[in-house]
Amino acid sequence: MSVPKRVSVVLLSFLCFLILFGFRTVFTMVMVYVIIDNDSDDVTFVECNLNGTAYDLHLDWSVATSQYFNTAYFVGYVITQVPGGFLALRFSPTKILGGSIFLSGSCFLVLAFLMPYSTMIVFAIRFIQGLAEGMCQPALSAILSAWAPVSERAGIVGFSYSGVYLSTTLASVVTGVATCYISWNAGLLIYGTLGVVLSIIWLCTIYETPEQHPRLSEKERRVYEEEGANMQKASAVKAKSIPWKGIFTSLPVWALLLANVTRSWVFATMVTEIPQYFADVFALSVATIGFLTSIPPILMSVFIVLSGILMDKLIKKKKISTTAGRKLSLLVGFGPEAVIVIAVGFVKNYTAAIILLIIAEGLAGFGIAAYRVNPLDLSPQYASILTGVARLGQLGGSISTTLAGALREKNAESWQKILIITGSVHLFAVVIFTIFGSGKQQKWAQSVYEPLTSNNGQKQDYGSTNTSSSSNQFLLNSALISDKPS
Repeated sequence: MSVPKRVSVVLLSFLCFLILFGFRTVFTMVMVYVIIDNDSDDVTFVECNLNGTAYDLHLDWSVATSQYFNTAYFVGYVITQVPGGFLALRFSPTKILGGSIFLSGSCFLVLAFLMPYSTMIVFAIRFIQGLAEGMCQPALSAILSAWAPVSERAGIVGFSYSGVYLSTTLASVVTGVATCYISWNAGLLIYGTLGVVLSIIWLCTIYETPEQHPRLSEKERRVYEEEGANMQKASAVKAKSIPWKGIFTSLPVWALLLANVTRSWVFATMVTEIPQYFADVFALSVATIGFLTSIPPILMSVFIVLSGILMDKLIKKKKISTTAGRKLSLLVGFGPEAVIVIAVGFVKNYTAAIILLIIAEGLAGFGIAAYRVNPLDLSPQYASILTGVARLGQLGGSISTTLAGALREKNAESWQKILIITGSVHLFAVVIFTIFGSGKQQKWAQSVYEPLTSNNGQKQDYGSTNTSSSSNQFLLNSALISDKPS
C-alpha cells in the first residue's frame, strides 16, 4: 500500500518551517553568547565548557548592534512578502521555496566563519536572509493550495505550519547545547547545513501540483479530480492575471489582514515581551522564565493540528459550512486568548499567570488553523498573493515591541497597560473577522484558466466542486504540464 504523495509534501513543509523559523532563534542565541553586555548584571551560558578555549568567541559589540541586525532582517522579510507571492505565480513556487531555504542556510554557513570580522558583514547577511525567508510562506501557500484537497485543507495547512511554533523550542535546545559544548558557531553550522540539505531534498522530490507528479496513484488522482483546486502551472500569463482590484476591495481580505496584524502583535508580545514581564513583575530567574515560556508553543502546535482535523471533518460531513468553520475556529481560539492576555495583567502570582498563558496559547491553535488556511479558501489560484498581502500584518509585531518599549517601567502597572492594549486590539480583530470573514472562494478569484460555467451551462457555485468539470480540467492540466519537477 503506497503512501499518498501529499503526505511527503506535508512532512517536508513541516520540516522546512521547523528549520526556517529556527534560524531566528539560532541567531538570537548566538548573539546572546558572543556579545558582552557591560551594562547588564545578567550572566548567560554560565560555565560553558568552551570558555577560554579556541572555540570560544566574545565580541565587543553593543546589544543595540544585535537589535540593528534584527531590524535588517525584518525589513528584508517584510519587503518580499507580496513580491514573493507574485514570483510564486510567475515562476515555480517549489523553486522559490527551495531556493529561499538554500540561500538562507548558505548565509548561515558563511556567517559562521565571517561574523568576527565585521558588523557590516553580519548586517548584510541578515538583510539577505530576510529577503529570502520573506518569500517562503507565500510560496508554500501556492503549493499547499494545489496539494490540499478541500476536505483536508485545514489539517494539512495546520500540520505544515505547526513547525513554526515548535521551531523556537527545538532551536533553543540545540543551539544552547551546541554553543556551550562544541563551538560558538556550532548552531550556525548545524542549522545552515540542515537548511541546505533540506532545500536540496525539497527541490528534488516536491512537484508544484499533483498533475505534474509522474507517480501519483490512481486513487490519489481521483481525490484531486473531485476535491482538487485545479492549480495551473506558474507562468507569465497567470502572473499578469492577478485581480489586484478585487483583492484590495474585498472585505474578507481586509478582515484576514487585520487578524494577521493583531495575531503578529500578540505573538511578538508572547515571544519578546512576556519573558520580560515575568522578570519585572515576579523577579524570576532567566532559567525559570526560559522553562515556563517553552511550554505554551508546544501545546499550541498540538492544538493547531487537532483543530484543523476537527474542522475538516465537520465541514466534510456538512455539519457546518467552511465560512462557519473558519469563524468558529478564530472565535474559539483568539477570543479567549485576547481576554486572557488582559487578565494576565492583573494576576498576583506567576503560577496563575503561566497557567492562563498555557490555556490561551493552546486555544490560540484553533485560531491559527483558521487564518493560516483562509487564503486558500478565498482564492486557491492566487493563495500566494493573498498570503503575501496578509503577511504584511507582520508590522503588528513591530508596533507591539515599540509600544512595550515606550510604556514599560519595570512595574506591574505598566504591564497592565501593555497587556490591556494588546488584548483589546486582538479582541477587536476577532469581532471584525466574525462579521466580515469568509471561507468561500471569491468571485474575483476565478482564474482566467477556469471555466466560468459548468458543463451544463449553469454558473458554478464558488464554494463547491463539480466532479465532472474538475475531472476534465485535471486531465487537461496533466496533458499540458511536463512530468519533471519544477
